[in-house]
Amino acid sequence: MEADANSLFAKAWRPNPVETSYEMTEIEGSVPREICGTLYRNGPCQKIAPEIGAGALHLFDGDALVHAIRFEDGKVSYLGRFAQTESYLREQREGRYCGGLNVRPEVAIDEPPPAIQPNTNVVAHGGRLFALVENAPPFEMDPVTLESKGLWPYDGKMVGMATTAHPKIDGKTGQMLIHGYQPIEPYLQLYVVEPDGEVSLAEAIEAPWPPMMHDFAITENYVVFPLCSVYFDLEPMLQGKRFTEVVTARDDLNIKLGVRGRAPGSPVRWIDVPSTGFMFHPGNAYERDGKIYMDACKYEDAAGLLESLSTVRGGSCNSGIVAHPYLYEIDVDAGTCKETKLSDIGAEFPRLDDRLVGYENRWGYAATAEAGAKEAEAVFRRVTKYDRQTGKSVHRPVVDGQWVGEPVFVPRSPDAEEDDGFVLTLLFDAIADRSAIEILDARNIDAEPLARVWFRERVPMGFHGNFAP
Repeated sequence: MEADANSLFAKAWRPNPVETSYEMTEIEGSVPREICGTLYRNGPCQKIAPEIGAGALHLFDGDALVHAIRFEDGKVSYLGRFAQTESYLREQREGRYCGGLNVRPEVAIDEPPPAIQPNTNVVAHGGRLFALVENAPPFEMDPVTLESKGLWPYDGKMVGMATTAHPKIDGKTGQMLIHGYQPIEPYLQLYVVEPDGEVSLAEAIEAPWPPMMHDFAITENYVVFPLCSVYFDLEPMLQGKRFTEVVTARDDLNIKLGVRGRAPGSPVRWIDVPSTGFMFHPGNAYERDGKIYMDACKYEDAAGLLESLSTVRGGSCNSGIVAHPYLYEIDVDAGTCKETKLSDIGAEFPRLDDRLVGYENRWGYAATAEAGAKEAEAVFRRVTKYDRQTGKSVHRPVVDGQWVGEPVFVPRSPDAEEDDGFVLTLLFDAIADRSAIEILDARNIDAEPLARVWFRERVPMGFHGNFAP
């Protein structure tokens, strides 16, 4: 293992603010012709860095550089464009950094617009393409040209300040469910967007405390809200304090799971989990034999996580940055929850065959570490495929100096079996300082990649993405 994993991991997140388009012709192996569509990816890529340097930025800081990697007939092309929000355009006009979660502007800005950087996820639904972050409504971009269109406030039906970056698109109905949270009551909101783009539900939801709730889960009949041991405090936010002072880890607050029906007006029931911690990402949830089963990656040390998020881009992080896979067995009628740790190996960005979101799945995928790894070694070193029936897992081998991103499953055909297809992931080679899209055979994750398609320029690691056939 390389000498300084933290520094190499920070290297993977450096901005490279290049807007460009081209054919991706440097290909190792062969791109399967069955892959036909666009892999959209998103992540922070600050175009104008603060004078102190990009390493001082919070992990969540940075302009949204959206990538479209298009596959057709074994060929691949690339398009990258920034989401041109009001705050992005203001910063370009000023010609200087205008502030973020960690670093304040070097010079005071007159009447700055709200900092909206939709750099977390990018989702296609109802003929629209949305770049997403959790402090604003979705930011719409053209799915072909990536032209910026502006914020989309749910046809004027918003009942909260913002929505999050993790909508759930029901694998059978095509409905898109998305939640929002805020530091004032009511703390939560839920929206349903139909396949044709109509907003059919927009409701506020009461919660026991103001959370930071990055993600949630759905089943065929329910929504599951993870209320974690992190408190979102309004008072320091009104005083202009930094993000690290607004969001606080609370060891006295055990996790609660809020379960409510998907039908309009359904009540929510808050069910205690016997532990503290924080979940960024559930994998999937489904119903079986009268219970709900949800898997998620949980950080046991929420305070350590918040600290590392603030320092990791400068090459410093602690063991709090490591999450582990857990299974939650929820008995809604009894109001109880059983929590089971599935592995001691670090894991994040859990994904599945999107056709089964909300329904029972056998196979799952995540970016994982090697056994016994710590800090940055314990994040994003390999792709792992999990078998929920047997409990076994297989891994793409770890390669020194290489880091992988979120694994996105693409079925071989619309009616292919659950694991019959491909897993696409961003690869960063820290030694060569280059980026590629790696294509794995979903049924042979531990084999050599089917193809590695290199970008002409380095692409920052980024967060999430989705494939649109």
